[in-house]
Order: sequence, then C-alpha cells, then structure tokens
Amino acid sequence: MGKKIAIIFGALVLVLMIFMLTSQPSAPIKDASRPEIKPQDFAPKQERNEELNLQDAEEIKKIKQLQNSVANQPSEGVSKRYLTSCAPCHGANGKGVMAPKISGKSKDEILARLKDYKENKVPNSLMKGLLNNVSDEDLGLLADEISKFKE
Repeated sequence: MGKKIAIIFGALVLVLMIFMLTSQPSAPIKDASRPEIKPQDFAPKQERNEELNLQDAEEIKKIKQLQNSVANQPSEGVSKRYLTSCAPCHGANGKGVMAPKISGKSKDEILARLKDYKENKVPNSLMKGLLNNVSDEDLGLLADEISKFKE
C-alpha cells in the first residue's frame, strides 16, 4: 500500500512539473542582490571603443606607411630604437614627417618633453604608448641622440 501511494504521489509531482513547464514561458530568474544589466547599457562604450579602434587603425596605417618611407632614407649614426620608434613620424633626421620637427633642440628640452609624454602630462596616446615600456635611461639615450641632429 505504501509503495502505491509513493508512486501516485511521484506521478502527481511529475505531472505538475510538466504542466508548469509547458504552461508558462520561461523567464530568467532574477537575483535581487544583482542589478539587471541590459545590452543597451554597453552600447555607448562599444561605440566609443569602435571609434578609438578606427582612429588607432588609421594611425597604425600611417605609421606603417611612414616606416616604409623611412627605410629609403639614409640613417647613418641613428640607433635602431630611434628608427623603429621615432623616425616613422619624426623622420630619420628629426625634421618631422607627420609629427613636429625635433632636430635642433637641446638634450634637456627633449628629455623633459619625452617625460611629459610618458607621464601623460601632454595627452598623446601614440607617444604614451611608445614610451610606456621605455626606461628613464633609454629616454636619456634617445634625448642625447636626438639633440645631435642638425637643424
């Protein structure tokens, strides 16, 4: 007798579960402790990121074009670091291609400017990105090298 009651009760529970699953559309379970996040909450950030990526992609394209043009310029006495990091924009001789002219400036002036870019005192995402992993010693060497460029 007890087995029959348990089987009937189990079958009833199973029927109720099937009825509940089929009668209501499933809704996500909400956790009151967590705020609801909607896809539109992310849209503005995504659009800004896409704009930044487009700007970055265009800058990278320009830099690659400039790197190709630098490859054809004479580069005697210029370090590899300068040629790869600085010359695409400032030219192999520091006369400026798409960036300002840096030749004819003192070592201290150049070093101060490089540190300002590195510390983001002068906002320039490209320069900050280039200088992020450059040591102060290497900045000094770059400044020394650039200060020797003739105007």
